[in-house]
Amino acid sequence: MRLTPWLAALTAGFALTGCSTGPAAQEAARTPAAQVSSARAHVPDDIRRAGVLVIGSDLSYAPMEFTEGGEQKGFDVDLAHAVAARLGVRAELRQTSWGDLLGHVESGEVDAAMASITDTAERQARVDFVDYLNVGSVVVAKGALDGEGITALCGRRVAVPADTIYVGLARAQDARCPAGRKMTVVTVGALADSKKAVLAGRADAYLEDFPPAAVAVRENPSLRMSGAQIEAAPYGIAIGKNRGTLAKAVQLALYELFRDGTYDALLEKWEIGEGSLKTGAVNGGA
Repeated sequence: MRLTPWLAALTAGFALTGCSTGPAAQEAARTPAAQVSSARAHVPDDIRRAGVLVIGSDLSYAPMEFTEGGEQKGFDVDLAHAVAARLGVRAELRQTSWGDLLGHVESGEVDAAMASITDTAERQARVDFVDYLNVGSVVVAKGALDGEGITALCGRRVAVPADTIYVGLARAQDARCPAGRKMTVVTVGALADSKKAVLAGRADAYLEDFPPAAVAVRENPSLRMSGAQIEAAPYGIAIGKNRGTLAKAVQLALYELFRDGTYDALLEKWEIGEGSLKTGAVNGGA
Protein backbone atom coordinates (compact mmCIF):
# COMPACT_ATOMS: atom_id res chain seq x y z
CA MET A 1 0.00 0.00 0.00
CA ARG A 2 0.63 3.06 0.36
CA LEU A 3 6.97 6.21 6.59
CA THR A 4 10.04 8.23 8.61
CA PRO A 5 9.30 11.79 9.70
CA TRP A 6 7.86 13.57 6.70
CA LEU A 7 6.02 16.82 6.62
CA ALA A 8 3.81 18.71 4.22
CA ALA A 9 0.79 20.86 4.97
CA LEU A 10 -1.00 20.32 1.70
CA THR A 11 -4.32 18.54 1.26
CA ALA A 12 -5.36 16.08 -1.40
CA GLY A 13 -8.00 17.04 -3.93
CA PHE A 14 -9.68 15.38 -6.86
CA ALA A 15 -7.15 14.51 -9.55
CA LEU A 16 -7.32 15.47 -13.18
CA THR A 17 -6.84 12.78 -15.79
CA GLY A 18 -3.92 13.34 -18.10
CA CYS A 19 -0.62 15.12 -18.03
CA SER A 20 -0.07 17.99 -15.66
CA THR A 21 0.59 21.37 -17.18
CA GLY A 22 2.09 22.68 -13.97
CA PRO A 23 5.71 23.50 -13.14
CA ALA A 24 6.83 19.87 -12.76
CA ALA A 25 5.65 18.95 -16.26
CA GLN A 26 7.00 22.17 -17.74
CA GLU A 27 10.37 21.55 -16.11
CA ALA A 28 10.48 18.04 -17.56
CA ALA A 29 9.61 19.39 -21.01
CA ARG A 30 12.53 21.83 -20.77
CA THR A 31 15.05 19.15 -19.78
CA PRO A 32 18.13 19.59 -22.02
CA ALA A 33 18.93 16.72 -24.35
CA ALA A 34 22.25 16.38 -22.54
CA GLN A 35 20.35 15.20 -19.45
CA VAL A 36 18.71 12.31 -21.31
CA SER A 37 20.12 9.16 -19.78
CA SER A 38 21.79 6.23 -21.48
CA ALA A 39 18.84 4.36 -19.97
CA ARG A 40 16.85 5.52 -23.00
CA ALA A 41 18.37 2.63 -24.96
CA HIS A 42 16.29 0.28 -22.79
CA VAL A 43 12.97 2.09 -23.31
CA PRO A 44 10.52 -0.10 -25.26
CA ASP A 45 9.97 1.03 -28.85
CA ASP A 46 6.29 1.86 -28.42
CA ILE A 47 7.03 4.29 -25.58
CA ARG A 48 9.88 5.92 -27.52
CA ARG A 49 7.66 6.37 -30.56
CA ALA A 50 4.84 7.87 -28.49
CA GLY A 51 7.25 10.05 -26.52
CA VAL A 52 5.14 9.50 -23.41
CA LEU A 53 5.48 7.33 -20.31
CA VAL A 54 1.92 6.80 -19.05
CA ILE A 55 1.86 6.36 -15.28
CA GLY A 56 -1.19 5.43 -13.24
CA SER A 57 -1.53 7.09 -9.83
CA ASP A 58 -4.19 7.59 -7.19
CA LEU A 59 -3.54 11.29 -6.70
CA SER A 60 -5.14 11.64 -3.29
CA TYR A 61 -2.29 10.95 -0.91
CA ALA A 62 -0.40 14.07 0.17
CA PRO A 63 2.50 14.59 0.39
CA MET A 64 3.29 11.79 -2.06
CA GLU A 65 0.80 12.41 -4.86
CA PHE A 66 -2.15 14.79 -4.84
CA THR A 67 -3.69 17.72 -6.66
CA GLU A 68 -3.98 21.33 -5.57
CA GLY A 69 -5.62 24.00 -7.67
CA GLY A 70 -5.87 21.55 -10.56
CA GLU A 71 -2.11 20.88 -10.51
CA GLN A 72 -0.57 17.51 -9.83
CA LYS A 73 1.94 17.68 -6.98
CA GLY A 74 3.97 15.52 -4.62
CA PHE A 75 7.20 13.59 -4.35
CA ASP A 76 6.03 10.78 -6.63
CA VAL A 77 4.80 13.29 -9.22
CA ASP A 78 8.14 15.12 -9.30
CA LEU A 79 10.11 11.88 -9.40
CA ALA A 80 7.98 10.52 -12.23
CA HIS A 81 8.70 13.60 -14.36
CA ALA A 82 12.41 13.38 -13.53
CA VAL A 83 12.60 9.70 -14.51
CA ALA A 84 10.72 10.32 -17.76
CA ALA A 85 12.99 13.23 -18.63
CA ARG A 86 16.06 10.99 -18.26
CA LEU A 87 14.39 8.54 -20.63
CA GLY A 88 13.82 11.25 -23.23
CA VAL A 89 10.02 11.18 -22.95
CA ARG A 90 7.42 13.09 -20.98
CA ALA A 91 5.43 11.67 -18.08
CA GLU A 92 1.64 11.57 -18.18
CA LEU A 93 0.08 10.81 -14.81
CA ARG A 94 -3.42 9.40 -15.08
CA GLN A 95 -5.76 9.36 -12.11
CA THR A 96 -6.52 5.71 -11.38
CA SER A 97 -8.44 4.37 -8.40
CA TRP A 98 -6.22 2.56 -5.92
CA GLY A 99 -7.83 -0.84 -6.41
CA ASP A 100 -7.37 -0.70 -10.19
CA LEU A 101 -3.69 0.31 -10.30
CA LEU A 102 -2.01 -3.07 -10.59
CA GLY A 103 -4.69 -4.37 -12.92
CA HIS A 104 -4.12 -1.47 -15.29
CA VAL A 105 -0.37 -2.14 -15.21
CA GLU A 106 -0.94 -5.82 -15.98
CA SER A 107 -3.30 -5.06 -18.86
CA GLY A 108 -1.05 -2.41 -20.39
CA GLU A 109 -3.56 0.41 -19.92
CA VAL A 110 -0.68 2.28 -18.25
CA ASP A 111 3.06 1.72 -18.63
CA ALA A 112 3.74 1.91 -14.91
CA ALA A 113 2.15 2.92 -11.61
CA MET A 114 3.48 5.25 -8.90
CA ALA A 115 1.16 5.74 -5.97
CA SER A 116 3.05 4.96 -2.75
CA ILE A 117 2.72 1.25 -3.56
CA THR A 118 4.52 -0.99 -1.10
CA ASP A 119 6.64 -3.64 -2.82
CA THR A 120 5.51 -6.98 -1.37
CA ALA A 121 6.09 -10.59 -2.40
CA GLU A 122 2.38 -11.02 -3.03
CA ARG A 123 2.27 -8.08 -5.43
CA GLN A 124 5.47 -9.23 -7.16
CA ALA A 125 3.49 -12.20 -8.45
CA ARG A 126 1.53 -9.70 -10.58
CA VAL A 127 4.01 -6.93 -11.46
CA ASP A 128 7.66 -6.02 -11.06
CA PHE A 129 8.77 -3.19 -8.78
CA VAL A 130 11.69 -0.78 -8.97
CA ASP A 131 12.19 0.38 -5.37
CA TYR A 132 12.82 4.05 -4.60
CA LEU A 133 11.76 4.91 -1.02
CA ASN A 134 11.63 3.28 2.41
CA VAL A 135 8.42 3.60 4.39
CA GLY A 136 6.71 2.37 7.55
CA SER A 137 3.21 2.45 9.04
CA VAL A 138 1.83 4.13 12.15
CA VAL A 139 -1.33 4.08 14.21
CA VAL A 140 -3.36 7.30 14.05
CA ALA A 141 -5.92 7.60 16.84
CA LYS A 142 -8.61 9.96 18.02
CA GLY A 143 -8.48 10.14 21.79
CA ALA A 144 -6.71 7.86 24.22
CA LEU A 145 -5.88 4.22 23.67
CA ASP A 146 -4.95 1.61 26.26
CA GLY A 147 -1.25 1.89 25.52
CA GLU A 148 0.67 2.88 22.40
CA GLY A 149 1.05 1.45 18.92
CA ILE A 150 -0.61 -1.48 17.25
CA THR A 151 -0.90 -3.57 20.42
CA ALA A 152 -3.21 -0.89 21.87
CA LEU A 153 -5.81 -1.61 19.18
CA CYS A 154 -7.26 -4.69 20.85
CA GLY A 155 -10.90 -4.04 21.66
CA ARG A 156 -10.98 -1.04 19.33
CA ARG A 157 -12.57 -0.23 15.98
CA VAL A 158 -9.80 0.12 13.42
CA ALA A 159 -10.31 1.50 9.92
CA VAL A 160 -8.26 0.02 7.06
CA PRO A 161 -8.64 0.53 3.30
CA ALA A 162 -9.34 -2.58 1.24
CA ASP A 163 -6.57 -4.03 -0.93
CA THR A 164 -3.76 -2.55 1.19
CA ILE A 165 -1.11 -3.99 3.47
CA TYR A 166 -3.07 -2.56 6.40
CA VAL A 167 -5.68 -5.29 6.10
CA GLY A 168 -3.02 -7.91 6.80
CA LEU A 169 -1.46 -5.87 9.62
CA ALA A 170 -4.84 -5.46 11.31
CA ARG A 171 -5.76 -9.12 10.97
CA ALA A 172 -2.39 -10.26 12.31
CA GLN A 173 -2.77 -8.04 15.38
CA ASP A 174 -6.38 -9.11 15.88
CA ALA A 175 -5.20 -12.73 16.01
CA ARG A 176 -2.91 -11.75 18.91
CA CYS A 177 -5.66 -9.98 20.85
CA PRO A 178 -7.09 -11.88 23.82
CA ALA A 179 -10.58 -13.33 23.75
CA GLY A 180 -13.14 -10.71 24.65
CA ARG A 181 -10.91 -7.87 23.37
CA LYS A 182 -10.84 -8.57 19.66
CA MET A 183 -10.52 -5.71 17.18
CA THR A 184 -13.38 -4.59 15.00
CA VAL A 185 -11.90 -4.07 11.56
CA VAL A 186 -13.76 -1.35 9.64
CA THR A 187 -12.95 -1.80 5.94
CA VAL A 188 -13.21 1.35 3.85
CA GLY A 189 -13.01 1.82 0.10
CA ALA A 190 -10.24 4.36 -0.37
CA LEU A 191 -7.05 5.35 1.43
CA ALA A 192 -8.38 8.75 2.51
CA ASP A 193 -11.55 7.16 3.89
CA SER A 194 -9.74 5.70 6.92
CA LYS A 195 -9.13 9.16 8.35
CA LYS A 196 -12.69 10.19 7.53
CA ALA A 197 -14.06 7.17 9.40
CA VAL A 198 -12.13 8.11 12.55
CA LEU A 199 -13.03 11.80 12.35
CA ALA A 200 -16.70 10.84 11.90
CA GLY A 201 -16.63 8.56 14.93
CA ARG A 202 -17.09 5.29 13.01
CA ALA A 203 -13.65 4.05 14.11
CA ASP A 204 -11.26 4.75 16.97
CA ALA A 205 -8.02 4.55 15.00
CA TYR A 206 -6.56 3.78 11.60
CA LEU A 207 -3.31 2.50 10.13
CA GLU A 208 -1.43 4.80 7.76
CA ASP A 209 1.96 5.43 6.19
CA PHE A 210 3.95 8.05 8.03
CA PRO A 211 3.94 10.85 5.38
CA PRO A 212 0.16 11.30 5.08
CA ALA A 213 -0.22 10.55 8.80
CA ALA A 214 2.03 13.52 9.59
CA VAL A 215 -0.13 15.73 7.38
CA ALA A 216 -3.36 14.44 8.96
CA VAL A 217 -2.16 15.04 12.52
CA ARG A 218 -0.93 18.53 11.66
CA GLU A 219 -4.28 19.46 10.09
CA ASN A 220 -6.54 17.76 12.67
CA PRO A 221 -5.68 18.52 16.34
CA SER A 222 -8.03 15.73 17.48
CA LEU A 223 -5.76 13.12 15.87
CA ARG A 224 -2.42 11.85 17.13
CA MET A 225 0.15 9.27 16.14
CA SER A 226 0.43 6.41 18.61
CA GLY A 227 3.65 4.47 19.02
CA ALA A 228 6.56 3.79 16.72
CA GLN A 229 6.50 2.98 13.04
CA ILE A 230 5.63 -0.57 12.03
CA GLU A 231 7.36 -2.78 9.47
CA ALA A 232 9.22 -0.33 7.25
CA ALA A 233 9.23 -1.53 3.64
CA PRO A 234 10.04 -0.10 0.20
CA TYR A 235 7.74 1.78 -2.12
CA GLY A 236 8.18 0.62 -5.69
CA ILE A 237 7.36 1.77 -9.21
CA ALA A 238 5.10 -0.98 -10.55
CA ILE A 239 5.84 -2.18 -14.10
CA GLY A 240 4.17 -4.98 -16.06
CA LYS A 241 6.07 -8.22 -16.42
CA ASN A 242 5.37 -8.12 -20.17
CA ARG A 243 6.98 -4.68 -20.67
CA GLY A 244 10.35 -5.97 -21.75
CA THR A 245 13.26 -3.80 -20.60
CA LEU A 246 11.16 -0.95 -19.17
CA ALA A 247 12.02 -1.90 -15.57
CA LYS A 248 15.72 -1.81 -16.49
CA ALA A 249 15.31 1.60 -18.12
CA VAL A 250 13.55 3.02 -15.04
CA GLN A 251 16.15 1.49 -12.73
CA LEU A 252 19.03 3.04 -14.69
CA ALA A 253 17.27 6.43 -14.79
CA LEU A 254 16.85 6.26 -11.01
CA TYR A 255 20.55 5.52 -10.58
CA GLU A 256 21.35 8.70 -12.49
CA LEU A 257 18.96 10.70 -10.31
CA PHE A 258 20.67 9.25 -7.23
CA ARG A 259 24.10 10.23 -8.53
CA ASP A 260 23.35 13.72 -9.82
CA GLY A 261 21.58 14.92 -6.65
CA THR A 262 18.07 15.20 -8.14
CA TYR A 263 16.68 12.49 -5.85
CA ASP A 264 18.15 14.11 -2.73
CA ALA A 265 16.80 17.50 -3.76
CA LEU A 266 13.29 16.06 -4.07
CA LEU A 267 13.57 14.38 -0.68
CA GLU A 268 14.53 17.74 0.81
CA LYS A 269 11.76 19.58 -1.04
CA TRP A 270 9.07 17.28 0.39
CA GLU A 271 10.82 16.90 3.78
CA ILE A 272 11.06 13.10 3.61
CA GLY A 273 14.83 12.67 3.76
CA GLU A 274 14.76 9.81 6.25
CA GLY A 275 12.95 7.70 3.65
CA SER A 276 15.98 7.74 1.34
CA LEU A 277 16.49 4.40 -0.42
CA LYS A 278 19.14 4.33 -3.11
CA THR A 279 19.24 0.66 -3.97
CA GLY A 280 16.97 0.89 -7.01
CA ALA A 281 16.38 -2.81 -6.37
CA VAL A 282 13.97 -4.74 -8.54
CA ASN A 283 11.47 -6.63 -6.37
CA GLY A 284 13.42 -5.88 -3.20
CA GLY A 285 10.36 -6.07 -0.94
CA ALA A 286 9.45 -9.12 1.12
